Amino acid sequence: MVDSKDNCCKMMYDAMLEGYALLKIMKNADNEPYDYSIIEINKKFEAIVGVSRNEVIGKTVGQALPEFGESWFKISKSVTQTEAMVQFEFCFEKIDRYFLISAFNLSCDKIIIFITETTLQKKAKDAFRLHEILFENAQDIMLYIKFDGQIVNANKRACEQYGYTKQQLLSMRIQDIRHPSTVSEYEQQMQQADNEGIVFECIHVRSNGSSFPVEVSAKSTYTQDGRFRIHIIRDITKRKENEEKIAWLAKYDALTGIPNRANFIIHLEEEVQRSMRNGTHFAVMLFDVDKFKYINDHYGHETGDVVLRHVAQAAQKVLRATDQIGRFGGDEFVVLQTGIKGYTDIDALAKRIQTAVNETITHEAMQVSVKISIGISLFPEDAIDANSLLHCADKAMYQVKRNGGGAYCFFTPCNPPCTENRLCLDKNVDMENNEL
Repeated sequence: MVDSKDNCCKMMYDAMLEGYALLKIMKNADNEPYDYSIIEINKKFEAIVGVSRNEVIGKTVGQALPEFGESWFKISKSVTQTEAMVQFEFCFEKIDRYFLISAFNLSCDKIIIFITETTLQKKAKDAFRLHEILFENAQDIMLYIKFDGQIVNANKRACEQYGYTKQQLLSMRIQDIRHPSTVSEYEQQMQQADNEGIVFECIHVRSNGSSFPVEVSAKSTYTQDGRFRIHIIRDITKRKENEEKIAWLAKYDALTGIPNRANFIIHLEEEVQRSMRNGTHFAVMLFDVDKFKYINDHYGHETGDVVLRHVAQAAQKVLRATDQIGRFGGDEFVVLQTGIKGYTDIDALAKRIQTAVNETITHEAMQVSVKISIGISLFPEDAIDANSLLHCADKAMYQVKRNGGGAYCFFTPCNPPCTENRLCLDKNVDMENNEL
């Protein structure tokens, strides 16, 4: 007959939210505990550990619950040596669940344990710890911001980039580190951050007053402490420098620093349209370095590069602010001379270019003689479009080369006139009177 008192106790144990087990201490001849016999467990214990009462009652912990392992016996041994309650965390690795075990002496030969599952708390704590580690060590600036702009958290990278201590940053608003020029954009950007999130570029300011470009990913989120905006901020100084470099290389020659072929042709085509509207004249001077292949082969390509830079710099120095120079590739250069009144202007510039360029330069103890041949075409006398003007100047340049180089000459129209996308006209020039 089952004692009604035992029934009541069992009902009470089964109603507990914690796992409960009553264990009898098993001792050896030296009165040292070596195992624990299971006297009673409740339903919560069954659910937590994954055993049934009938399977474990009367068995030892070592037999019934091998998952507890040696760590359990080390801790439970300490329980038998104190009257205080002992608590420890325990992980059932095979099911990846965590528990808090509380154990204390009931008598000299019995102990009671209570088990509470802490898996969610443990993982949340670990996740928070991981978040803190990632937050603090992120390569990007990370800020948590209230809706009025008050900074409530800042990572180590933010302190490094802005030059403020964390305490200083937490006393500031996001508006304080944005450049004043970005004020008008702020409200709209934050509204988008609150709606669907936003990625935008901005200028931020350091504690020393220097500014730098950033890319900001901003989004509002809810936390247990309320709603905040998370700003992930990346310094894009290098990206901007690279973009500027790429944009520059798209327009300028990397070796000489002057406009490249595509850029020069744009200027030339614009000048064609402008001169057509205004009825003005301009000249195109195409030139290259005489015997440049010999210079490369005999002195080396590094010397050849020195020669090309010399040609570009020397020619550029004698141009007016309204003139343009470009490198067409290889050793070929072109000059656009605008606003000419007569042949005297063209002669004067061609002579200045040749005087500046045609000289002997020294590179690594080597003397290199530099000369150029210049071919000149005129708008609208020789052609009325960019390609044809360049073609005419090219023909004139090669006429100079056939005559020995180191000089300049004007294009001579074809007879009969050419029809290859250019208009060659008789100049009807009175050279003595300098008339165009």
